[in-house]
Amino acid sequence: MHSELQALRDDVRQPKTDHGNTRLLAEFASLRAAVEGWRAEAAAFRADKPTEAAEPEPAAAAGQPPAQQADTEADDFEQLLTQAAGTAYAEITCHRDHWDFLIAQSSSGQHFRLPGAVDESDDGLITADISGRTLIAALDALWKTQHDAAADPGTRHLAAIIYQRIGQALNAVANDTTACHAPRPDVTRIIIDDRPPAQGS
Repeated sequence: MHSELQALRDDVRQPKTDHGNTRLLAEFASLRAAVEGWRAEAAAFRADKPTEAAEPEPAAAAGQPPAQQADTEADDFEQLLTQAAGTAYAEITCHRDHWDFLIAQSSSGQHFRLPGAVDESDDGLITADISGRTLIAALDALWKTQHDAAADPGTRHLAAIIYQRIGQALNAVANDTTACHAPRPDVTRIIIDDRPPAQGS
């Protein structure tokens, strides 16, 4: 019996090879090697891929005025309409082509009234008396045209210069009459003619 117990102790002490564990460890090592290989390939792919340029921020629309400037222009427009409403009539002098453009722009307006008489000189200049209501129609039409992005540049610039001259004439009268005891001008004169003065004049 003593010999049997000794044999049992020897069996317990003798290391046994676990073939199952050895196989699992080998598989884990293989998987680890595969994962490391995939990581290396991914890093190489990212290094070779060109860096995408950051998308630029959307730029402001060309020609679009700042909000403050737009508000100022709108206020000036409203002021000119008020001044035109208080004007009995104004005398306009311009080339007949400017006059045709002005009529074409404003004739569809609610307040447009065709002048009773238009005088034309030999050099192509016309002179006409237009009412305050017609001035309102002209200002409204010219304001819309000069801010119309779909209009061609020539049309927008032509509308802008005529609008500017009407505004200058109305503001000149308003400035004269705001002074204390200042005499009222006999008529509001709108002149669209940038020709240099004749020599000797």
